[in-house]
Amino acid sequence: MSDASRRSRSLRELIARGSALLTIAGLALGLGLAGIGLVRQQQLGEAGRARLEEQRIANEITRGVMRQLAAITAPDAARSERWRAEYEAAGRTVYEGLRGYLFRALPAEERLRIDRVKEEHLRMEVSASRIFLRDAQSGVEPLAADEALEHALSLVTQLEAFVRTRETELRMIVDAQSRALTQVAVGGVVLLLTVVLGQFAAARSLVRRHVLTPLEALRRATERVGAGDLSQPVPPSGVAEFDAVGASFNRMATALQEARTTLEARNAELSQALVRVRAAQDELVESEKLGALGRMTAGLAHEINNPLASVLGYGELLTARLAELPPSVGAPLRDEFAEPIVREARRMRLLVRSLLQFSRRGETQLGPVSLPDALQIVSELRGFAFANAGLVLMIAPVPPVAVRAERQHLQSVLLNLVNNALDAMKGRAGGTLRVHVEATDQAVEVLFDDDGPGLSEPARIFEAFYTTKGVGEGTGLGLALVQRFMESFGGSITAENRSPHGARFRLRFVREPLTDAASITVDTPSRATPLPLRAAGPNDRILVVEDESHLQTLHRRLLARLGVTPVMVSSVAAARDALEAGAFRAVISDVKMPGESGFALHAWVLAHRPELATRFLFVTGQVGDEFEDQWLQEHGELVLQKPFEAREYLTRVARLLDGP
Repeated sequence: MSDASRRSRSLRELIARGSALLTIAGLALGLGLAGIGLVRQQQLGEAGRARLEEQRIANEITRGVMRQLAAITAPDAARSERWRAEYEAAGRTVYEGLRGYLFRALPAEERLRIDRVKEEHLRMEVSASRIFLRDAQSGVEPLAADEALEHALSLVTQLEAFVRTRETELRMIVDAQSRALTQVAVGGVVLLLTVVLGQFAAARSLVRRHVLTPLEALRRATERVGAGDLSQPVPPSGVAEFDAVGASFNRMATALQEARTTLEARNAELSQALVRVRAAQDELVESEKLGALGRMTAGLAHEINNPLASVLGYGELLTARLAELPPSVGAPLRDEFAEPIVREARRMRLLVRSLLQFSRRGETQLGPVSLPDALQIVSELRGFAFANAGLVLMIAPVPPVAVRAERQHLQSVLLNLVNNALDAMKGRAGGTLRVHVEATDQAVEVLFDDDGPGLSEPARIFEAFYTTKGVGEGTGLGLALVQRFMESFGGSITAENRSPHGARFRLRFVREPLTDAASITVDTPSRATPLPLRAAGPNDRILVVEDESHLQTLHRRLLARLGVTPVMVSSVAAARDALEAGAFRAVISDVKMPGESGFALHAWVLAHRPELATRFLFVTGQVGDEFEDQWLQEHGELVLQKPFEAREYLTRVARLLDGP
């Protein structure tokens, strides 16, 4: 299709063209009917004139014959020249009339009738000539007059018959012409109606193609837009007005599509923002819970750790004292009473520390840790427990890889999962925990598959304080801490049920280069190792700052094994007075005490007794204060956390005494 034919035409132009065609058709019909009427009128006029002319000729012939009869029947016709002249003039009139008929286009029958009229006229003239040839004295011959009259009457009769025949023929001709004109008129009307109907059909097709079709396309496009489909534009119709409307509609659809795309993008952003807000809200709620837990734990830690330190310390002193007795006497008491006390006190210490660690989000020193070493330690620590329970701990060969983690937290993660599997499979003879490692260039996965009953609610397994164990068998913090540690490592943990039964925990770590620094060494003191002893030295006085009397007694009993003389005070002010009054080899101080804290005492020592700054030991519990925790982390060599083990306490104090 050429560009000219594709050019959009105006609807006014199309309407004007259609109107012009209809007007031309109407004018053609009117002109045709007018032409037919004019032809009909002309034919009727010619027929009337022909009839009048022939009637006139017939009248002239009839009058001429009557004049001739009058001339020959006059009394003095034979003797009067006037009648003769009248007769001859009338005869010429008759002759001219007959001659006029003969020159007209007549059918053979009419021409025969004229010939008969002419013959009768000749016979009348022959009879009349006999009258005019008689002697003037003899008068008119009656017989000749009668013959002339007879011939005249026959002539008139023949002439009337001719005229009637001509009138009938003329009427027939007029009727035939009228019928022909009627047929022509009907044909013209039919032709014109055909033309008009054709123009109407063309106009209808034009309206349908250039009006109805574009409107239908616009309607369908509107319905598609209403249904949400903005991808199909209105096609061009070739009509300028509809093309302008279609272009505006397409621009509107494009704008709506862009607006919808923008809206969908914004909705997606809002949905993501809502997810983040909900996550932040959940995090905030969790943080608030943990904050409340931290505040509660911080308040209880000091109250719990101090008596727990006494229980653990006295238990270890009792164990050491029983170990010094003869085996037959001390061993049963130690195994039956002392060691259960120490074991449960240590368990309580771990629980308190877990609570404190769970309620805080401190920075963790991450680095490469050897995964084979960590799993080997787990196998050594828990393999015997699995064997005693009739279960199997199977650790597949581990590739030499290191993972990003913190050593102690990694051990806590692995031991927690192994202990959970042990608890889940208890009572199932032959149950097995299979541990295997899958490593890639970027990540390391550790899978724990057990034969236990599976997880009742896998989606809640990592919630804090959620547990399926019986009362007193679990706190619900183990897996929550595992997840917290894994997230701090930059890894993840997932849990799912296995078919047909059992559970699977999947740990995913970031892989690190395996170096010598990644190796783990474990120092597990033997139960039979005695507590350190030390002979007293000169000036081995130690200042102990502790506000609780039972802990003062514990310090005194433990320090007695080192042969030193402890000086007990219960406040920082009393400690300053004692330091100003005498010399001390070392200082052991609590942190949280009524009045000033142990930090104030350490600051005073730095300013006034700097020689004691390196022989200063804080014996404290983790109380959750941000400043205190940060200070203690920065000066870890000066800190011993309560509840402490007697061996560790004595070792640290002996190191202070033997130092420069």
